[in-house]
Amino acid sequence: MESGAAVVNKLEKIIFVSSIALALVISVTGQTKSFIPVDGASLKVKIDNAVTQGRSGPQGSRFWVGYQFEARPAVAVDFEVVDATGSVYSSTDGTSMTFDSRYETRELGLFLLFDMQRDSFTRAEVYNLRRTHEFSGYPVYWAGRAGNEESLNYLKSFIDSGAPEINRLADRATFAIALHDDARVESMLTELIRRPISEPIRSRAIYWLGYTPESQSKNNLLAEIARNNQEAGDSRQQAMSALGMSRAATTLPLLENLFETMTSRELKRRALGGIARNDNHDGAATYLIRIAESEKELELRKSAIASLGRIAGEKSLGALANTLDSDPETEIQKQAVIAIGRRPKDEAIPILIRTARSHPKMQVRKVAIQMLGQTGDERAVVFFRELLAK
Repeated sequence: MESGAAVVNKLEKIIFVSSIALALVISVTGQTKSFIPVDGASLKVKIDNAVTQGRSGPQGSRFWVGYQFEARPAVAVDFEVVDATGSVYSSTDGTSMTFDSRYETRELGLFLLFDMQRDSFTRAEVYNLRRTHEFSGYPVYWAGRAGNEESLNYLKSFIDSGAPEINRLADRATFAIALHDDARVESMLTELIRRPISEPIRSRAIYWLGYTPESQSKNNLLAEIARNNQEAGDSRQQAMSALGMSRAATTLPLLENLFETMTSRELKRRALGGIARNDNHDGAATYLIRIAESEKELELRKSAIASLGRIAGEKSLGALANTLDSDPETEIQKQAVIAIGRRPKDEAIPILIRTARSHPKMQVRKVAIQMLGQTGDERAVVFFRELLAK
């Protein structure tokens, strides 16, 4: 039977979580209520009507036109998260996303800024409707929720235009397409990649392709681009990063092969990052340990150790501890300390304290102390008091 204090504590937590959920609903409702609704038989008509209404405003001013689209699950854009330690993690630039079902942002809107002096849209942003935005003080005309087909076709029209002055809009449109919860997204991005469009937009399409659901055809295309010496360097790097987003165990041999056959250090480094994210944790750890021990280039050894630190389990932790204790290279030992310091506290802190107290190299001990200082853990505080008392 729970104690009275435990029951009260549990009730407080429930009330707290409920209040957050209610606040989020109110935030979305309040945000859209401040917008000016526009009518129309289709998304294109609504946007045209919004532009007509906006043009009737003060000359030389600007206004936004926005609508909500069907966003993919388990993707977070324009978010702010407070973790259990009180640390705040945020992505408020609207240009990046993360995959974590705990932080998904399903209420996303595309907002286009119309400049009446240029008589055109000049900016596009994807915003989380659960966050309050000021929109630079300009009015927002709201077209409501759009269906996938209408939204994807409208976004594609910016890319198809090819006009240099809307390259920025085309880049943002590519990003918005990747965020849609629709089976057509992969084929649309693949079609963009395979046709002649401006290189920055093509590189972005390659990168966003990595965020689409797992498929063999997608991985084959990305590997083809990464291997092609005729491709631009940025495109090859984006392809390697995109391929590294695949967590499928079947992708691990491909990433290992790419690491071994690529000549570019940056491509190799990105391959190691992808290996660390692979769902075959044991296989990934085994490979990264081998690279950390046998790779001749120092920077790639450091990358392998950093990647090894992201893999949970005794195998990876044991390899890092062994590197810390016995590797002859000071820089490698320091990298092992950093990798250990980023692991769960109960794994990291005992090793960091041991290292800070007794490692034979002062440079390594300093890094261990720095990592301990970032933990905020009581065990680290006790250790620091011990040092100060000497």
